[in-house]
Amino acid sequence: MKIIVVGGFLGSGKTTALVRLGTYYSSIGKSVGIIVNEVGEIGIDGDIISQYGLETKEITSGCICCSLKTSLRATLLLMIENYNPDVIIIESTGVAYPGAIRDEVMLMNLPMDYDMAPLLTLFDGSRFKQILKEIKNFAAQQLAQAEVIAVSKTDLVEASMLPIIETAVSQINPKAEIITLSSKNPESLAQLINILERSSDTEARLAELKKVVANDGSLLMAGGKKDNSIEASGVGSFSAEYVLDDTRLKSLNESDFEKIVKEIMSQIRESVLQKSPDFLGHIKLFLESGSALYKISLTTAEEDPIYDFIPPADENAAAAPNLKILSAVTGISSGDIKEIVQNSVENVLNENKIIFSA
Repeated sequence: MKIIVVGGFLGSGKTTALVRLGTYYSSIGKSVGIIVNEVGEIGIDGDIISQYGLETKEITSGCICCSLKTSLRATLLLMIENYNPDVIIIESTGVAYPGAIRDEVMLMNLPMDYDMAPLLTLFDGSRFKQILKEIKNFAAQQLAQAEVIAVSKTDLVEASMLPIIETAVSQINPKAEIITLSSKNPESLAQLINILERSSDTEARLAELKKVVANDGSLLMAGGKKDNSIEASGVGSFSAEYVLDDTRLKSLNESDFEKIVKEIMSQIRESVLQKSPDFLGHIKLFLESGSALYKISLTTAEEDPIYDFIPPADENAAAAPNLKILSAVTGISSGDIKEIVQNSVENVLNENKIIFSA
């Protein structure tokens, strides 16, 4: 069994990478399980990943490297017992130290042989300047533990900037292998897969970890610090789920739903900008109207929201209509982002005469 841990700051493209990796392994006949760790109470990425036929188990409410160790082990064991996948991919929340998550997994004494893939951390090349300005120290700690750093979203980066970004990343972690990753470049995925398929010295790494624990009773965090990654990131977050009454929804078409999710995001963005003009993070909204999925996301103050319509994988597998939203951004308190999200969502739903319950 292969275990792959994928890290990276909020909005760096981890879910897209998971879907592409999972789809590849499935296409060559391997069973794939994906564990998604969300920073909030409500899981969103798992719903999207499941649309591609990949088995997903979500862990919510915090960072699995510092507050949900037992849940991670239980989830892993449940997935192995029920599905026995050939490949398990663990997506860490964007405010976690992925190296600590990898180490926790290795210390769990899992009851089977496995190969731990090189630790993969994504770095969003399209937000290079904003990351260095807003969260340089936290991003550096995430990158410091990586064995492979994928500079992601390179299709959105000017060619002249790529060498500069790669040099900056290499200075933070000179031991890591650095590659580029773009959803529009199949060859970049092939390069990543070749790297992840390399055999690693799992036994040697485990022996090193056990020495660390024996010496001080806990794992060392990135850079030797034992800080809480969520606090270190400076991110405020809030998530919510709304159950929607389908009476009104039946009269709406695809363009109506697109307008609704775009308007909610527009109001949230405007309010967040007033409190944190240079914010980074990830605001993502996911509306399910029976079977179709309407998704919109925002990762920085300087970009426009990205909208996506995901057709149903199974026309007969209609789910109860709902709206889920996760907001995690820098420079704003969790209380403020909660107020902004609730006001924006409920205002737009009321304007469109959609009955809901939170």
